[in-house]
Amino acid sequence: MDPFAMLGLEPRLALSEVELRAAFREAGKRDHPDAGGSSEDFAKVQEAFAQLSRPSKRLRAWLAAKGVTGDERGAISPGLVNIFGKVGSALQQADAVTRRRESSLSVLAKAMLEPAVQQAREALEAALEDVAAATAAEESQFPAIEAGEGDPWRTARDLAFLEKWQAELKSRFAGLW
Repeated sequence: MDPFAMLGLEPRLALSEVELRAAFREAGKRDHPDAGGSSEDFAKVQEAFAQLSRPSKRLRAWLAAKGVTGDERGAISPGLVNIFGKVGSALQQADAVTRRRESSLSVLAKAMLEPAVQQAREALEAALEDVAAATAAEESQFPAIEAGEGDPWRTARDLAFLEKWQAELKSRFAGLW
């Protein structure tokens, strides 16, 4: 399935959220079961929207649409290693605080953990900011990739790792409330 075609979009990497949502609404009007479409077609529209909403998957879909082959496996950029260290540290800190909180038997013991919980939240927020900045930096390479420059598969790998880290950080952050 070509997610660009499913949403009536030209295959390109620079898609704003507004543009993507508008295309989803239009495709939904066409393929939603209440509008005469089928459940299967609407599920494909939803899948296409989910795919194009994630930069790494959008890049992979664009590469497939353009017939560009490459290695999906391989190393990440050296610059991401530092972010990985910060992400790992923040996740470990959050997990440790969560375990301590869960093993606390009294309200007082849980209340005394609040400074550590706040520190873990701040570490997670800082790591999320780093991940967001790195994601924006990777996405800023989309025009060069569309022009045939750079290594699109390395960018796709980097974005996939960043998206995974972002999801893990957000999950741990939510768990601290």
